[in-house]
Parts: sequence; structure tokens; C-alpha cells
Amino acid sequence: MSRQVLSLLLVRANQVVPLESLVEELWGETPPKLARKTVQTYIYHVRKALREGGGESSWVETEQRGYRLRVGKGQLDLWRFQELCAEGRAALSAGRAGPASDAYRAALALWRGPALSGTAAGVLLSAHQARLEDLRMAALEQRIEADTALGRHRELLSELKGLTIDHPLNEVLAGQLMRAAAHSGHRQVALDAYRRLRTAMVGELGMEPSAEIRDLQRGVLEDALVPERRPDVPVEEAVRAIVPAELPPRRADFVGRGPEVAEIVAAGGPSSAAASTPPAVRVVVVTGGVGIGKTATAVQAAHLLRPHYPGGQLFATLHRPDGTPVSGRDALTSLLLSSGHPGRRLPEAVEDLARLFRSWTSERRMLVVLDDALSRGQVLPLLPSSPDCAVVVTSRWRLDGLPGAVTRVPLKGMSADEGVALLGMAAPARCLARERSEAAELVRLYDGLPLAIRALGERLAARSDLLVRDLLCRAREVTQRLTLLQGPQRDSLVRLGNAHLRLPEAERELLSLLCRLPGPVREPELLRAMAHSGQRTGEFNRLVESLVASNSVELHTCREGLTFTVPVLSRLALSAHVRVPGRAPLREVAGGAAKRKVPGRAVLAGTPG
Repeated sequence: MSRQVLSLLLVRANQVVPLESLVEELWGETPPKLARKTVQTYIYHVRKALREGGGESSWVETEQRGYRLRVGKGQLDLWRFQELCAEGRAALSAGRAGPASDAYRAALALWRGPALSGTAAGVLLSAHQARLEDLRMAALEQRIEADTALGRHRELLSELKGLTIDHPLNEVLAGQLMRAAAHSGHRQVALDAYRRLRTAMVGELGMEPSAEIRDLQRGVLEDALVPERRPDVPVEEAVRAIVPAELPPRRADFVGRGPEVAEIVAAGGPSSAAASTPPAVRVVVVTGGVGIGKTATAVQAAHLLRPHYPGGQLFATLHRPDGTPVSGRDALTSLLLSSGHPGRRLPEAVEDLARLFRSWTSERRMLVVLDDALSRGQVLPLLPSSPDCAVVVTSRWRLDGLPGAVTRVPLKGMSADEGVALLGMAAPARCLARERSEAAELVRLYDGLPLAIRALGERLAARSDLLVRDLLCRAREVTQRLTLLQGPQRDSLVRLGNAHLRLPEAERELLSLLCRLPGPVREPELLRAMAHSGQRTGEFNRLVESLVASNSVELHTCREGLTFTVPVLSRLALSAHVRVPGRAPLREVAGGAAKRKVPGRAVLAGTPG
């Protein structure tokens, strides 16, 4: 009962609580004979508990008619709750929904459960409990109103569903759920909320819902609800008027790729769409294998497109350094923050973030560059819908099914002349003065892969005694070709070797098998090898199409039909990383495939797994 006494003193802090009120609270209409003496004992226990808890027993003062608990400013959660609610009401009245929501959230965060929980309640404390619960519910309803004004309809759905179940007769909550559901496109949820409210009210109270709720139901039935007008956002909350310019710098050693860059610029420029074509956002997908120079090419073209998009240029990398894909929510949050949106006002759901991004870009001429995309699903939420915007995407995959005016620009290995020029950008001039033919052969051995050519140029630059012919002699040895790409500061071999890790497991197994077979491999031979290795052949076509779409496998046509080949450097790198046990010697299963070669292309036969 000491706890009961303390609770009554707290809810009437700094006011005298008459002794008669304490007696009434503790014993009602049947107090014991020594009630006054017993109350004094409980006051003693309260003072002792306050003293032992680090407080002051002098907080409880004895007055002529009863007792007073002295509490200073900031020492009572109830007062802080009421102050925050007053701030929220003032902000909401002024049309400042953001600060109102923040104030109400802070107020509600002070609650740890029902008011005065764990305390026995007599007639007086029960009345205070009901009053405090009414205050809490009012704050909750106002916070939801503020969030609704901010357009957070989808985020509110789950919370409101639970609240209407806990409070089946609360018309305010039912109406808020109906509005949130209707504005989120869930009309059935809104109608179910009305049905539950009406059933509860008729069954328990014998009355119909209010006219406002009935009008709301009619609006849902007639699909007449329109998005509510949001309050004017004050200057301090407005999206900052910035023009993002996030393109990475161009590479100083960028050479070649003239036709590809011109195609990207033509497809991404504002005048690229034909007059008879319905206007749509322009999407350019730059595809190619690992290390082929997709990012450098896209950035080069994006800088040429920059004058056409005065609204700004956004850049997002869709894979983290450890190879894991960036989620749609994280990517959208990053783009919106770059656009000047305050982080605390951003919604939680991906769909809401995507809508906000589309709305913001709809009023601007924007260029968006999305680097290293994994899938169509990862890209879709990041696309503007306005035909005044353009998107350049780089990916190892084709990314079929994207909306808009889509142009695909595939990248292959550099020509010998382009590769020699790139090598000369990194290597000292002395290295190529008399060794251009050796340099051209070196480029061909590495399939014109910019990643490899840059690594070779850096190796030449690091050692004044090293000649191109020295690298060429080592590169001609299959076992030495990859080790030349390993430098003290940048290991290009790691990127090649880890490229397969982004593939699904079934595709990785088939790619591993291809790396162990003497290539190029015809379809019947690959099917036999799969059967002998214990791999299922039922999904052969899907798996092969997936590997080709991800630029992991190349198709070649010869007199004997289609053949499958893993690019030389990828084959070498993967053979050191991927191993799948076979049931039979794969050279025999392949039926002598090592004897065939694709014209104009170096092919490794019998590379060890």
C-alpha cells in the first residue's frame, strides 16, 4: 500500500493530498479504526524508500490537512509528456506535421506500459489511470494524424490494424485506418475496418457509427478518396534546393570505345526519341564481363550528357566492396539524401521511397547512373518515370524487361590498337617505342581486357628494367599469365576469380564444369559431361542462357553448330577458385573437344580444374 500512497502523491505532485483522500483510496468506505496511524506508517515507508533510492525524504512534506510531494521541473515524466504533447499540438495547428510527429513520438516514448501498472488502484487512482490513458490515446491519435499528413499511409497500416483490434469501439482509430488503407490502395482493408467498427458498436452500444465514418465508408465504396493535401512545409523542413553533381571523374587513361560512347550519348540524349515514339524515360544498359570497362565507359558518356541534364546527375554503386548487392531501400535513401531530402522525413518502405524519388525527379531533367546492377528487380525502384530523365546502367547481365526506351550497349575486348594505346598510357614511353608488335601480341593474349592491360602497364611503370618482351615471354606460358596481374597494391586477379560468386549455385556448377572441359564445347558434349558429373540436365537451356546473359560464357557458331567458351582469363582465374568433382575424366567425356578452336581466338585446352 506504500506504493499506492506514493502513486497518489505523484499524480497530484506539488499539491496537498488530504489525509481523508489517502484513507479513501486505501480502504474505500470501510477504513480500519487506526487508519490515520496506518497512513503515517506508509508515509514513513515512502520517505525511507526515496532516501534509499538516492532522493530526499524531505520531498514528502507534512501539511496541516495532509501531505505534499515536492517535485522540481524535469523530475516527473508526466509533466514532460504533457509539455511534448503541447509542442505537438502547436506544430500540428501551424501545419508543421514533421515537428508534430517528432514531438508526439518523443512523448509516447516516455511510456513503459499502462499508467500506474503494478500498483493497486482504489477509486481515486482508477480515475487518474483512466485520465492518463485518455491522454496517451489522444497523443497517439494526434501522432498518427501528423504521420498521415506526411503521407506515411503504408507505414501506418500495420500499427493501425493492431490498434483497432485492441480498441474496437474507437471511431478515430477506425477512421484513420480507413483513410490510410484507401490512400495505400487497400480498399478492402478500409471496408473491413468499417465493418468491424459497426459490428462492435451495434453489438455493445446499440448505435451506428458517426456520420463522418459513414461518409468515409461511402467515399471508399465510390473510390472517391483523393490524397489529402499536405500542410505547407516550412523553410527549415523543405528539401534543400541543390543540384547534385555526383559523377565520378573521367579516367585520364580512357582510350578507345568511341562507337560505344557515341551510342550511349545518342540513346541518352534528349532528342534521341523518334517523334512517333511515345515519350518514355531513356534507359541505356552497358553490359559486359568483369573488367571490360563498363564503369569507365558509362562515366565518360555521362560527362558528355551532363549539359543536357541541368537538374543534376546522380550516381549510385549497387554493389558493396564485399560483393553483396545494395538493397533497394539503401540505394533510394542514398539518392534522396543526395537530392537534399532530410533523412528524418524519409519513409521506411521501398515503395514509398520509390514514389518520392519519382515525384522529385518528375519536375527535373535528371541523369541517373546506376553502376554494377545485379538484376532487373534491383534497378526498377531506382528509375525515374519522367521522359525528361535518362538512366545509364552498367551490369554484367542484360537486365531484360526494364521499362522505358531501353538501349543496350555491349562491350567486348579492346582492339589491338586500342589496347596498345591504353598500355602506353600507364607504361613509360620507352617501353613501347621499339616494342609495338610485342605489345599488340600481349594485348591479344589478354583478350583486350582493360583490367588486365592496366595491370600490365602498372607493372611496367613500377620497374625500369622490365621490357614488354619480358612480360610477353611470361604471358605465353599459361601458368604465368595470371600471376602477372597480381600487384602489391591492386590484385586484378581477385576480381576475376571472384566473379562467379554472384551467380546462383546451379550456374556456378555449370561454369565450373565448362572451365574443366577442353573448350570450345558443343551442346551434346556438355550435356554428357553434366550427366557424368552428376548435374541435372533438365535445366540446361535456362542455365546456359543465364551464363550467356551474365557474360560468363560466350557462344560461337561453327560448321558443327553452336559451341560454348569461357573467356580465357576468366577460365584461368576460375579454374583456380572453382572445383566440382566429376565421375569420369572430362577430357574423355568431351569427346576430343580440345582439338577444335574458334577462329581468331586463343582457346585453352585441358586447363586443370
